[in-house]
Amino acid sequence: MNAQEFAARFSLLNLPDAAYTESSRFVPNDESKSAAVLVPIIEHGDQLNVLFTTRAKHLRHHPGQVSFPGGKYEDDDKDLITTAIRESHEEIGLNPKNVQPLGWLPSLHTISNFTVYPLVSLINNQSEYVINKDEVDDVFTAPLNYFLERQKHFTVHPTLNNVNHKVHFMPFQERLIWGATAAILDKLVLHFE
Repeated sequence: MNAQEFAARFSLLNLPDAAYTESSRFVPNDESKSAAVLVPIIEHGDQLNVLFTTRAKHLRHHPGQVSFPGGKYEDDDKDLITTAIRESHEEIGLNPKNVQPLGWLPSLHTISNFTVYPLVSLINNQSEYVINKDEVDDVFTAPLNYFLERQKHFTVHPTLNNVNHKVHFMPFQERLIWGATAAILDKLVLHFE
């Protein structure tokens, strides 16, 4: 699958809301904040890759975890697309002109009380990244095809206060992609089954 086929398949497949439904003990409340992340898809030769960041270890929320570039909505952001692109530029030097938004995956709420909005995007002509070490330790890519294989997806179902919660895990090489990032990938994969 090339970038154009990916874009068409993602954009044209309208999944019912029920396809994305899963239980969670984390729900929005009056103190919740909004955040937007890019789910960046990059074409290298004949392969599509997903771009990830590793969060800086000194951060208060999710230190050292694999994530997507993005962050908190700011009052002067025009919309959540602006948030995702601005934050990605600040974190890894992603040129906003290289971002081709394709569409949103359903939002999810995190343990840190953020409602996260994932924006699937193609990234064009970005050959290098400028990492903001205050926010990100590194940037890496992984083949999209790896995540399209369901046997690479693992879940656990802990129960807290009589509420079942599904936690996603997707190990890749020496890294562990889990939590919200893995849940977002799981929702993306539904478009390609």
